[in-house]
Amino acid sequence: MVSKKMFKASLMALVISTGLAGCATTATDLDLPQATARAETYRSEFVVDPRDNGLTWAQQSQLAMIADEYKARGHGPLVISYPQGAANEQAAMHAIAEARNYFYAAGLDWRQIEGGAYLANGAGNGALVFSFTRYEAVAPNCDGWNNLAMDLDNRHSRRFGCFMAANLAATIADPRDLVAPRTMDAPDGERRQTVLDRYRAGQSTASERSDYESGAVSQVGN
Repeated sequence: MVSKKMFKASLMALVISTGLAGCATTATDLDLPQATARAETYRSEFVVDPRDNGLTWAQQSQLAMIADEYKARGHGPLVISYPQGAANEQAAMHAIAEARNYFYAAGLDWRQIEGGAYLANGAGNGALVFSFTRYEAVAPNCDGWNNLAMDLDNRHSRRFGCFMAANLAATIADPRDLVAPRTMDAPDGERRQTVLDRYRAGQSTASERSDYESGAVSQVGN
């Protein structure tokens, strides 16, 4: 009698372990599609006419678009290159100074802006070139779904999560976040000093709460 019970228990354990093994998924199987990003060079340019008295309205609008794109997805320095040896070389150099002031007023740091030159000997009026590095999101290829009804090995499809990764690539604000996390902002020095002063005085370092921030559970309907 005891042997039959032991046999039934062993058989039940075998069935359970076999079922769990069939549902298990190894770590090497979780190679799911991922959204990635690749670096590219953003480039914008315009020609400075020596007869113009400073930047035109159209050129200032172009600078605004460059500044917006750099603040949103730009990385590394924003390089402004002027045409060395061109007929409008001096006018282009004056335009660089105006562009720097415009970018600074738009919220860019002086240290983010760099200057350079490219050879334009023999050319008429050369272009003023603005360039920086940004990243482009790359979505995975979601083709090639297999028939899950005929998958007798109880394994996941290699396309699981593909459309979620594709949506992430289409909607992410800065694709560089797919390559590496952003650095943290500098801590608030004033808040840190306030906490230290309260700690040394033996006071609570927590922020004060008003009566409207109570965590009490509502008793309505009880």
